[in-house]
Amino acid sequence: MSTTVTVVGTIATDPRTTTSPGRASFCSFRLASTDRRFDRERNSWVDGETNWFSVNAFRSLAEHAGASFAKGERVIVHGRLRIRSWESDERSGTSVEIEAEAIGHDLRWGVTAFTRQTASEPDSAMSQHSFAESTDDAPPPQGWPEETADAQTRESLDAHDGAETPSADGGLLPAAA
Repeated sequence: MSTTVTVVGTIATDPRTTTSPGRASFCSFRLASTDRRFDRERNSWVDGETNWFSVNAFRSLAEHAGASFAKGERVIVHGRLRIRSWESDERSGTSVEIEAEAIGHDLRWGVTAFTRQTASEPDSAMSQHSFAESTDDAPPPQGWPEETADAQTRESLDAHDGAETPSADGGLLPAAA
């Protein structure tokens, strides 16, 4: 049995990405997560204990994390928690690792721009196409058959029945008479 956790914290080391021939890509970094609480006596926020995690990502998540994140950035990591004891010569300890299933920037502290990379695009293309630019010709998300995407689009349009039109900001405008 594995324990699933979601941790919000700051990347404490530069992400390291490695790709070996015939093996999956791998990215790792250290994550610091400090609890904060309000101290009523001081009438201010105070830092609590800092928890340290080693975050490990594999395959496409590793490649995207290595290209997206840097030391000092606030992120949200979701994955499986692993606690391991270790020994080395005269020293021993415990490592706390998260095998990441999803990682993203914490938007409470800033903004980010999403760039979609399809399986057919080489890594260098990641910086050339933004999601907004590529949605017209982009295939549906992985695991989502094209006919399902088309059917859902048709259902969405049929539901509006011409009564409303999407506006540029994502809202709806009344249909023209």
